[in-house]
Amino acid sequence: MAGHDNIPTLAEQVSRVPTQPGCYLWKDAKGDVIYVGKAKNLRARMRQYVTLQDERQKIPLMMQLVASFDYIVVETEHEALVLERNLIGQYHPYFNVDLKDDKSYPFIAITKSDLFPAIKYTRERHKPGTRYFGPYTDSRAARETIDTLRKVIPICSASCAEWRRCRRIVESHKGEEDIVNMICAQNGRPCFDYHVGRGPGACVGAISPADYAKNVKRVERFLSGHRKDVVDELTSEMTEAAETLDFERAARVKRRLEVIRGLDDRQQVVFPSSVDIDVIGFYREETISAACVFVVREGRTVRTCEFILDKGLDVDEEELQSGFLKRYYDETADIPAEINLSVELEDAEALGEWLAGKRERSCHLHRPQRGEKHRLLDMASKNARHALMRYMMRTGYADDRTNQALLELESALALPAPPMRIECFDISTLHGTFTVASMVVFTNG
Repeated sequence: MAGHDNIPTLAEQVSRVPTQPGCYLWKDAKGDVIYVGKAKNLRARMRQYVTLQDERQKIPLMMQLVASFDYIVVETEHEALVLERNLIGQYHPYFNVDLKDDKSYPFIAITKSDLFPAIKYTRERHKPGTRYFGPYTDSRAARETIDTLRKVIPICSASCAEWRRCRRIVESHKGEEDIVNMICAQNGRPCFDYHVGRGPGACVGAISPADYAKNVKRVERFLSGHRKDVVDELTSEMTEAAETLDFERAARVKRRLEVIRGLDDRQQVVFPSSVDIDVIGFYREETISAACVFVVREGRTVRTCEFILDKGLDVDEEELQSGFLKRYYDETADIPAEINLSVELEDAEALGEWLAGKRERSCHLHRPQRGEKHRLLDMASKNARHALMRYMMRTGYADDRTNQALLELESALALPAPPMRIECFDISTLHGTFTVASMVVFTNG
């Protein structure tokens, strides 16, 4: 652009950018967006790029590719953060942090818009009228959670043919919810789950919408990690059944309580008090990294999630962690009161405001220096390292990277074969004396 006298340079164009909060989009010669960022002051932030005052290692390389830019002005930094996440999701820019394997992760969902909401395992994300819990990086764990949950609280499964039939009856009798149970009881037949105690019998009118709604609220609290409320309610229900001599119902509730206690026995207690936090550890290689999320609810680690990221030591650690937080919490609705990280983020205040808005309660980002939280953060970082090693071994990532580098070197130097052994020497002298030499050897890359 600078080669034409009548076209302003990139720096001159940036000097005309407003000083308001907003998002900027750097583009290459093809017009493709290669990086999206946000700023309190657009002009000041973008000037750091064109003058190479930004100390991040990737900036000189990136700015060599930049041919133009766009920007969007907003009112606050919080709005800029939300817009940034949306733009990254829209363009998937090369220089922004993203998941290495951009597959859809499984969620557990509740079809809240139905008269009798059902639970399901799904990879969809944002269907209207549905509440999602997750993501789960272990699909088997998600399915086992649904199976365990239905042993504790009877709820219909979205895969049940009888539930789908009942749903069609409800939809065809809009405004007549008071007689839906009667219609289902007359035309329905009980599903297998109803016989074994996992289904509440909505398909045959055995439960009212009001009572079913209580079960749905319990399921939501259970999946949010707040099991104490569920245990207290079931204990009260068991006591009430025993006092009215309904021993069969009391025995059913007791078995459900035993399932919860068995689940708690398998989960590690990390805090003596009721603490709701996410602990996120990272491990980085040159161009790839991993994140491990410990989901701690009521003092217990209820879920562990592992993710592979497409950036590593080639980006600043703060940028890596900030980018992952935006991606992860954009997808999950399960946001804790506190998130523990190993670095202090520059945009922690804006992130906290964004997360609090999603949670509808306060959420703080914290860097623990000592104690149990610091120990748990170290453990999460170690698990992230093992997750990355497993990924590299499973995909042959390190070998592929080495082979590609050697082939490129062979081509660049016009060698007869890939350089499987490389010896590098460096010799230093002081005015022709005090000669010191060193050698570095690379074998198979």
